[in-house]
Amino acid sequence: MDKPIKIIFSKKASSKNLPEALRLANKLGGISEGDIIRIKLSTQEVFNLWEWINALLNIIDKWASFEIYYKGILCKVNKEYRRLFYALQDLRQCYHANQDNPVDFEKCNPAWGCDQIQTVSLNLNAKSKQWYQYGNLTAPGVWLIDKAKILNAVQVEIARKHLTACPAFPASRVQKVIDKLPNSIVLDEFWEIEYKNEMIGGVLTKIVNSISYNAEFEKDWFSMEKLLSEINKSSANPYTQGSDEWLDWMLNKGYLKK
Repeated sequence: MDKPIKIIFSKKASSKNLPEALRLANKLGGISEGDIIRIKLSTQEVFNLWEWINALLNIIDKWASFEIYYKGILCKVNKEYRRLFYALQDLRQCYHANQDNPVDFEKCNPAWGCDQIQTVSLNLNAKSKQWYQYGNLTAPGVWLIDKAKILNAVQVEIARKHLTACPAFPASRVQKVIDKLPNSIVLDEFWEIEYKNEMIGGVLTKIVNSISYNAEFEKDWFSMEKLLSEINKSSANPYTQGSDEWLDWMLNKGYLKK
């Protein structure tokens, strides 16, 4: 397991709180090396052991011997490690606020399955960047959805916010959601092509940038309810997708036609 956080302090510190620091270090798996205590922690351990880690840092972070590293970089001066801690603190608050709900995607929201995924919206109308804006015009009136870019954008956000540390994070759901999105869109009267200007060969040229949806309702061929219904049906099937048992289960439930 990768352990990007490393905490170091001296056992000979003159602080009256040294015994408490040593007690907390022991709880965190600290190793004694001469006069030095070294603690290595994974992101998941920081999430799970937050109270002990926070209590220890409140004691030692002004000691002369205190050092903290994140991914091998000393962070005592620039406090870079605090970005991780702030992200995990937000994540823990989100998780504990939703403990009463049952399983993964139902726990936080019915879309991506996690309230913290906000880079890409799954709606047709939203303030953030919509899923259909990832793509390109492949023929007159046909917009091809770039699902690889959608996945990359979501994965970047997941990594930046350390979302996989959350016990309720539905890791397998992201790909399922993207797979269920349309592969392309025929641009009818509800769609508008958006352009931008770029210098190409020294000439200011108008090129296709994205598309926008101009109706107040979601079209019949795509709605959040329909998308999530399909995902949840296949998610409930306990058998390997495509196997005889999987097909029998889907037929019996009425999800497939005989």
